[in-house]
Amino acid sequence: LGEADARLFAQEGATVIMTDVDVEGGEAIAADIGATFVKQDVRSEEEWKQLIDDVVKDHGGLHVLVNNAGVVEVGTPETQTYEDYKFVMEVSADGTFLGCKYAIPAMKASGGGSIINMASIASVQGEPYVAAYCAAKGAVEALSRSVAVHCAKSKYNIRCNSVHPSGIVTPM
Repeated sequence: LGEADARLFAQEGATVIMTDVDVEGGEAIAADIGATFVKQDVRSEEEWKQLIDDVVKDHGGLHVLVNNAGVVEVGTPETQTYEDYKFVMEVSADGTFLGCKYAIPAMKASGGGSIINMASIASVQGEPYVAAYCAAKGAVEALSRSVAVHCAKSKYNIRCNSVHPSGIVTPM
């Protein structure tokens, strides 16, 4: 999904900054579409701060953020390990929180923008074999509402939406 998003934004003429922990894959896609790739672990607050600061410094502002990072670790509510649960939550929920936290001030300074958070249909219908994923994407959905209301009440001219795709055949 992240690759498809990046390709579409590039086709529409956007300046695209892609991030991932997969350097080889990210660099290949970025080169193919004329984007910039930056290695980033979305669980790192320091990396979020640096990324947003660099984007603003290098490109004059920030107008769109797509929080797309996500991982799946198979497990039911009974069999999911706590370690796997924490990992899935850190990537999906914590990563999205940090992206929003640091994008909002940059977008506010840029005159507004749009935050798009990738949730999942699993956040509303539930799936028995990916308990942590369902919980993480539910957190993304709820956080998106909070960010949207905060930005609207603050009159920041920043939208925040969550997208809830169904099952998609991807390498994940």
